[in-house]
Amino acid sequence: MAGDAVREFIDQIDAILEGDSVDVLLHSTGGDALTAWKLMSLLRERFKTVGVLVPLAAFSAATIFALGADEIVMHPHASLGPIDPQIGIHQPNGQVRQFAYEDVGAFLRFLGEEAKITEMSHQSPIIEKLFSIVDPIHVGGAKRASELSSSVGERLLSFHMKDKDQEAEVKQIAENLNKSFFAHGDAVSRSRAQTLKLKIAASDPILEKLIWTAYEALESYMEIRKPFNHLQHFLNDNLNDNAAAGSLKLGAPVRVPTNAPPQVAQQLWNAAANQALQSATEPAPSVPYRLVNAVIESTRIASEFLTLGTVEASRGPNREIQMSTMDYKSGWQSA
Repeated sequence: MAGDAVREFIDQIDAILEGDSVDVLLHSTGGDALTAWKLMSLLRERFKTVGVLVPLAAFSAATIFALGADEIVMHPHASLGPIDPQIGIHQPNGQVRQFAYEDVGAFLRFLGEEAKITEMSHQSPIIEKLFSIVDPIHVGGAKRASELSSSVGERLLSFHMKDKDQEAEVKQIAENLNKSFFAHGDAVSRSRAQTLKLKIAASDPILEKLIWTAYEALESYMEIRKPFNHLQHFLNDNLNDNAAAGSLKLGAPVRVPTNAPPQVAQQLWNAAANQALQSATEPAPSVPYRLVNAVIESTRIASEFLTLGTVEASRGPNREIQMSTMDYKSGWQSA
């Protein structure tokens, strides 16, 4: 869920010429909290009532989006998730360390409650060590992101929990979703969501069956259950009579009889070297791929975020497989 989806969402809203209610089928692992706020705000400007249907997963920012709905219809298989933001910190070695503000709070609680280190003079060098690993600016950024998440959650809940006496409940729901979980990936089932006082619809088997059927069609089209592996895709290419897989086959090893004359042995080695050189200079087969990263659709219009690219593979001097991939097109387009 990212900002580039907003324009596609606007086209969907503008295509609805009548009616004052709308339902959104939502499947997402999350994204940007402010995008979730913007999308639900757009719907709330246009429609009196908004429903969110969750067939399987609406995590993180997708949960934030769902908070703005008058009613959340969760399939029995569905899960929402915590809304505590995750910060990616780029390390000097190029890797990204995931970090959340709640991690700092848990560390400080560990010092006082379990390690029993309460004296500031003893805590200071330990906290100094923490800040040598995590920049204080990142801690501040994580704190602001946490506050933003709770604030956006409260704003979205206030769309349908407008009474003055519900203000404390709104704040508590947002706070619980942000701070009462021990892992960002913790799943919030339908019954747990009801315990958290979210606006979860009562079970409706007929509607749930329709929701699941719609999700299965989406799952099949986007190949959600099929992880994309570049090498596997290359080897399974059928466009050129399996030429791609054939290009990676290992040639028979050179066998030189121990009693072969030096001249014959040299000829065999020269022939093998020439064959290897010829294989190395031949252009590697290029296999195209197409990935559907996101879909926004209705019976009126549809758009999808596509990535088109090619993958090439060849064997190096030491017979190892070397791969090269290139995305030559990526973006939203009409479906």
